[in-house]
Amino acid sequence: MTVDPYQIFLLIVLVSWPVVITGILLLMSRLEDYVTKMDAQTPEEAGLEPVEGQPPEREVKIVFGDQVVGESK
Repeated sequence: MTVDPYQIFLLIVLVSWPVVITGILLLMSRLEDYVTKMDAQTPEEAGLEPVEGQPPEREVKIVFGDQVVGESK
């Protein structure tokens, strides 16, 4: 059985196309993230962490009886 150059070319294409497609998808994902950060109006929209300042109110309050833990009086 002889292997001609055309069969070698087809084997290379068969093996390499998944790698090429995965690379293109990865580059597209990174480009999408870059564009999202560039078009954002605020750091929160861009997904940058940590954001300076404090949120308007805490998401969770810990309450023991009538006292809220960590709340300034």
